[in-house]
Amino acid sequence: MTGMTSATQQDPAAGAPAPMADDDAPAAPQDRFLRRFVSNRAATAGAIVLAILIVMALAAPWLSSWDPTLQDLSQAFQKPSAAHWLGTDNLGRDVLARIMYGGRYTLLIGVIAVAIAAAIGVPIGLISGYYGASVDMVIQRGADILLSFNAFLLALILVAVLGVGMQSVTIAAGIGVMPQFIRIARAEALSIRETDYVAAAVNFGSGSGRIILRHVLPNALTPVIVYATLNIGTTILVAAGLGFLGLGVQPPTPEWGSMLGEARSYIFHAPMQMTFPGLAIFLAVLSFNLMGDGLRDALDPELR
Repeated sequence: MTGMTSATQQDPAAGAPAPMADDDAPAAPQDRFLRRFVSNRAATAGAIVLAILIVMALAAPWLSSWDPTLQDLSQAFQKPSAAHWLGTDNLGRDVLARIMYGGRYTLLIGVIAVAIAAAIGVPIGLISGYYGASVDMVIQRGADILLSFNAFLLALILVAVLGVGMQSVTIAAGIGVMPQFIRIARAEALSIRETDYVAAAVNFGSGSGRIILRHVLPNALTPVIVYATLNIGTTILVAAGLGFLGLGVQPPTPEWGSMLGEARSYIFHAPMQMTFPGLAIFLAVLSFNLMGDGLRDALDPELR
């Protein structure tokens, strides 16, 4: 009986669920986002290339011993060599040094321009979509007017009004892509304002401004972040185009678009002088586009 009793008795801990192992614990949102992003090889490659460009721009004084504005006509049009890895331009300046220093201006213009566009366009779009009616009509007609212009053409007009220079180009490039942010934010606000949690906030007496800041804006950030990343490439192209026309960053300050503009007269005599700045612009734009696609898949996997 003793053996039977001991056999039939159940260990109180036997039926208890085993503690969850650390590997089985739910992953934090940031861990899931990082895992999804890294699993996208194209996005990872874009992030690596962009990181290299940023490091080259920031560490230019330590990576190159050449002054990007120092002219030496006796060294003009030198081919790539151990002294000048990418050769020299028509004024004897080291092309690699100018590309590294120029990345500071080109990349900075792209990021700040998109930040300006998002900072102005997103609040306007949220207000337009949340309030609707006459407010929406007025804002959207203004956005339609801006959208009737190509982003580069609109930036060109604004630079003609504001004047040439880095500050004018940054503002012009930002305003050139701002209408798209208005439209995206409006579309998100139209959808979010119909949700149950917004209706509950209204029933509890929350004001419109509080609802927009606490509920509409946070839930509209995902497409805004993705679109902002994609549009940095667009603003880089706009800034480079203005620099190519001589309306952007002024010489002798190096900037990728202005470097292309200076080299166009020597395209047949020294084609490499245009090749390397153009390649830098291509890699930067491609990197931001690949990262934008990766962010879209990582932030909203249902869009895959």
